[in-house]
This record gives sequence, C-alpha cells and structure tokens, in this order.
Amino acid sequence: MPFTITKSVRPNATWQEMYLQVGKGQRVIISADGLWPPEMRPSTIIWCGPAGIAGRLAGEDYLVPGTNVAALVARIGEETAPVAIGDYHDLVSPFEGPLFLAMNENPEYHNQAGEVKAQIILFEH
Repeated sequence: MPFTITKSVRPNATWQEMYLQVGKGQRVIISADGLWPPEMRPSTIIWCGPAGIAGRLAGEDYLVPGTNVAALVARIGEETAPVAIGDYHDLVSPFEGPLFLAMNENPEYHNQAGEVKAQIILFEH
C-alpha cells in the first residue's frame, strides 16, 4: 500500500530533508501547490508556483541549471544529481537515500516569503 505525506518546502536553495527514505527502484510521485517568489535582481518580486517562472531558465549558478528559475527540485541521497519536479513528477528512483526538496534558486540569494506544499507518495517496492 502506498505511503502518502504532505511536507512544506521553504523558498530557498538550501536542500531540505523530507525525512523519507527512498529505495532504488522505488516509485515516487510528488505533486506540489503553493506560491513563492524567487529573488530576482535587481529587486523585482515575481510570485510563481512550483513549476517556476516559465521561460526563465536557470543559469549555471542555480541548483538545476537549464530548468525554470524557482521550480521545485529534488534529489535522492547526499551526492546525486538533482532533478526538476515542478508541480508534478512521477519517477522510479535510480538511487537510494533520503529525499531532499528545494527551490531552484541561486544559493547566494535569500528568500523568505511563501511556501510550497509537496504531497509525496512512496509506493512499495
């Protein structure tokens, strides 16, 4: 039987542990909703959802370059490559380890407002 939990994700580039262990080959579905503003420079505030800002691709100094700025991103384990989640992602994990979520943001920027609620479904494997 699948395990479902909802977690809050703060709007910054710090990897936030969800305290869920994912096994290699385990199916995981993450769906997210909410609003948060990435820090846009020079001092422009743009609110967006977990899909990020459409058409504004992150540079090399972001957690996941080439993905929308402010998109919800994830990684499984401490040393694995992160992936874009957006508002919905269904995957079979190629890795084993704890699940981390974050905003696709430049680690030098500091956001304080908003949050995204991520519903995480872990299937038995």
